[in-house]
Amino acid sequence: MEGLSPLYRRVAGIDVHRMLHVVTVLIEQPDGSIAKHSREFGGFKRDCRALAQWLVELQVQLVVMESTGIYWK
Repeated sequence: MEGLSPLYRRVAGIDVHRMLHVVTVLIEQPDGSIAKHSREFGGFKRDCRALAQWLVELQVQLVVMESTGIYWK
């Protein structure tokens, strides 16, 4: 898709499970390549705080979540 430029250069996707959050962060590098970072976090408050802190440290601009259950509530 020529002519398109990314809207965000640092994005994260979170796959929400019952007791686990699987997070992948994609960061566009200066040379145009994409660096991929993945981690797993538990589902407790302290784990969610650690997840949020990790996203802040990586300067993530946009986060999307996916859950097939009701675990996001």
